[in-house]
Order: sequence, then structure tokens, then C-alpha cells
Amino acid sequence: MFTLSTDTSCDVKRNELDEAGIPWVPLTFTIDGETRPDDFTTDEQYKEFYAKVRGGAMPTTSQITAFAHEEFFEKLIADGATDIVHLTLSSGLSETYNQACKGAAAVMARHPDCTVNIVDSLGATQVHHMVLDDASELQRKGLCGAEAAKILNAQNKKIHVLFMVDDLNHLRRGGRVSGVAAAIGTLLKIKPIIAFDKEGKLRVVHKAKGTRKAMEYVISEIKRHSPDVKTVYIAQGDAEELCSEMTEMLKSEFGCEVKSGWCGPVIGAHTGAGILGMIFKCDHEREL
Repeated sequence: MFTLSTDTSCDVKRNELDEAGIPWVPLTFTIDGETRPDDFTTDEQYKEFYAKVRGGAMPTTSQITAFAHEEFFEKLIADGATDIVHLTLSSGLSETYNQACKGAAAVMARHPDCTVNIVDSLGATQVHHMVLDDASELQRKGLCGAEAAKILNAQNKKIHVLFMVDDLNHLRRGGRVSGVAAAIGTLLKIKPIIAFDKEGKLRVVHKAKGTRKAMEYVISEIKRHSPDVKTVYIAQGDAEELCSEMTEMLKSEFGCEVKSGWCGPVIGAHTGAGILGMIFKCDHEREL
């Protein structure tokens, strides 16, 4: 059975990862001039982060270096791991995946009897969480790391993601939309819908007028791609009321299980507060 590890873009609380026996390596973010690890264990830490964002803070994130990955994998091997599957933040958002591959190659060169399989989640936050749950299930089935990595790399392309963005002014401050577009969009209550594409990059796919229209669009897209969906993951960035409303809509429309969790600093730094993401699987790969 392989050893499963991850970086913290999965937004599973770190104490929960510890309890599940899943080693993790933290990403870092900088806010108000302070750089700190993304090692949140409580709801209050997420809320504090978003309170600062709502107050005008513009956080930034940074990748995990190859050397940091080397140190992490060396520790796993020292603890007895010989076959590792490690999940990373999307290669479309960060160099972290490539740095993990470099770190793994260096470690395997020193330990020819050990294997480190790097899996690109092609997402972040609760998208990555879904991949982590899939990997845990493959681990329980007793697959070797190479088999599990092959399956995950194929499945990840079939995970579809739709994010509703609330804070156009945050996108403006980050240079992702123009000042004019942000002003007009805010006036007209435009809610951009962002998706992860095949390369794990974020792309605007729709602009809805108002929150209700945005939610209805998401429901229609899930129905189009996966009318018999069994489980939907929700990522929320300090949008608990909206999360509850979307949960009820999903259960009413599809009778599906809904698993909700935080959208942490890795994505929240770029989208602002109030973001809501819906994640689901279907039989075909992402269209974009």
C-alpha cells in the first residue's frame, strides 16, 4: 500500500489530515507584510483571513520549492515510506507541481528502491479535496502508487468546477479586471462564473446578472454535464449563507450528497471573499 501525501491547497484542516495519517507540506501566503504557512486548523483562522481581505488586504501566495519537496519526501522515506503518491496544487496555477516533480526526481536518484509519484490535482481547494478522497479510496483498495497515480491523472480531467465570484473590486485591485469593468459589473450586480480548464487554469466562462441567476446557471451546467450526479463538493470563501442556499438547491434538484468546506488562502488570495465553488464529476473530460 502506498503512502499518500499532499500539499495544503486541498483545504482540509491540517489536524484532520494528521488524524487521517496523511502527511502534508504547507504552501505559504503573505498578508499585511507577514508571510506565514497555510496551516489552518480552525474555522476562525479562515474567517480572520477573509476579514482582512474584506478590509482591503491584497494577499499573495508562493510556490513550494523543489528543495522543500526534497526535504519533505526524505522525511517520509526516513519514516519508512517506499512508495509515495503526492498530490499538488494545479500546475495551471503554480509552479508547485513542477517543483514537486524535480524534488521527487532528486530523491529517487538517491533512493533507487523508492518511488515518488506526483499527481497534478488540476485544481485547488475542495477540487483538490475531492482528488484526495479518491486517492484515499485507492489506497484502501491496496493499489500500488503507480497504478493509483495513473487512475487519478485520468479521473482528475473529469472533475468539473464552477466558481461564483462576488468581489469584482478585489479582482480589480489584483489587476484581473479593469476599473471600468469592475465598476460597471458591481453596478449591474454581475457575478462572473469561473471554471478550471483542461490545464487547470482559471477561466471566466459566464457572467450572470445577480446571485440567483448565477446559482441557476451552475445548476443548469451540472444538469447538462452530470444529471445523475451523486456527490457535489462546495468550496466557500466566507459565504456560509450562500453555501447553505446552494446546498439546499442541489439536494432539491439532484437528491445528491453535498460536502462543503473552506476555500482557503491559495484561491482566496486571488478571488477575494464571498467566492462559492461547486465541484462534481462526470463521464467526460473538461470541455475548455
